[in-house]
Amino acid sequence: MARINLISLSGNNFKDIGIFGVDGLIAVNTDTEDVTLDLVIGPKTLHNSTSSTGAFFILKEIPIPVGSSFVFDDNDVLARAGDAATEISEYKTIKSKFETVKNFTFLIRVGSTHTADVVLKRR
Repeated sequence: MARINLISLSGNNFKDIGIFGVDGLIAVNTDTEDVTLDLVIGPKTLHNSTSSTGAFFILKEIPIPVGSSFVFDDNDVLARAGDAATEISEYKTIKSKFETVKNFTFLIRVGSTHTADVVLKRR
């Protein structure tokens, strides 16, 4: 069953949109100037902060001109992130191996003082 989530973004604080798979998104610039969009996977503690420490960028500073939309269709990697059988791991340089991470989520934001509406398509 597909799900649609709607979120209005304002400012450059990350918003936790959950780990359940993102099949795609449409971001609409609702501002009066060009905006940028970031989508990361990272610790839930980044919610409502501007920090990207410990996060991994999926989309970084994607420009969305005034009056335009950005459409992102996943290639089935992000869509499976929330499945019970999916394990998310991070490479630890000191140990030279991948280790499972916990409490990671998808986070999204637009640039400082900007606004955008986002439609998330999920499984």
